[in-house]
Amino acid sequence: MASTTALRRAHGSRASRTPARGGEGKTPAGFHQSWYAIARSDEVGAGEVIGRDFLDGRAIAYRGENGQAVVMNAYCRHLGADLSKGKVVGNDIQCAFHHWQYGPDGGCTKIPASEKIPKAARMFKFPTAEKWGLIWAFNGTRPLFDVPEFVDYAEPDLDVRTAEAFDLPVEPWVPFTNSMDFQHLRVLHGLKIECDPDAIEVGDYRIQYDVRFEDPHLGVFDQRIRVTGTNTIALAGRLNGMAILSMATGTPTPDGRTHGWSVTATPKAEGSDAEREQRLQIGEAFFRRLIQEDEPIMQTIRFHDGLLIDADRALARFLQYVRRFPTARFASL
Repeated sequence: MASTTALRRAHGSRASRTPARGGEGKTPAGFHQSWYAIARSDEVGAGEVIGRDFLDGRAIAYRGENGQAVVMNAYCRHLGADLSKGKVVGNDIQCAFHHWQYGPDGGCTKIPASEKIPKAARMFKFPTAEKWGLIWAFNGTRPLFDVPEFVDYAEPDLDVRTAEAFDLPVEPWVPFTNSMDFQHLRVLHGLKIECDPDAIEVGDYRIQYDVRFEDPHLGVFDQRIRVTGTNTIALAGRLNGMAILSMATGTPTPDGRTHGWSVTATPKAEGSDAEREQRLQIGEAFFRRLIQEDEPIMQTIRFHDGLLIDADRALARFLQYVRRFPTARFASL
């Protein structure tokens, strides 16, 4: 990743990193302009900084004395030292190499060896947010949509549990084809599901639909499903009357992998502590089973939307949504 002056944008581009229909793929135009989880919130305390491989480069997440999390590209504009090796000073991050200092907007605030700060001494600062126990960064200069949420539920009303969940050698949108691959949900996961593909609401940056499916192990789920961007799915509903919410999100890394997190939640107002804990455990177990069943396939898949049939009508709509999703790319230092 690089500074604003070295940034190559693809704003408005409708190209994507999805494979061409019937072909081996397109030249990558960048990464989808979506919200990506960088780290759990509890991994970055006040005055702390961490580094993460992200997109096609590296980013840091740090928290200043004001408590606000900041995500920016990792390599100092001076000589490219990794800022995750530096330290937090007030609300700034200081490079370990020559102590150049950058503020939370990415601008250089101090150079010990000079009173003059070059205009180009600026890091690219990602739009940053915290929600669901995660620090999120948006791949762009400004967010095109809000951080992913559950339909009908607000964060303060929920007990939330967040965990690292998977690491797969695919791009972030690939695991989330499952959200509309009803053939897959039926034959691999054994879910009884009926859904009219034409009733699925597909917008520019979000997909939403209601569905009922029956899990052979757990029972009947009534779900309100929302896909945000191309890399996050949130299921809010009831399993045999119990309110159980599950979210999965994936973040791309430079080696072509996707690192994923899960969020499980349940309303604070419903039931005792023990009952809420039980619901969280059920939600976590349900998600783990889906991942375990998918993982052997995702480890070796070479995904392409080839010979689609009528049973793939909903999946075809998802792939069209992914194909037109806007992208952006950062040049590497």
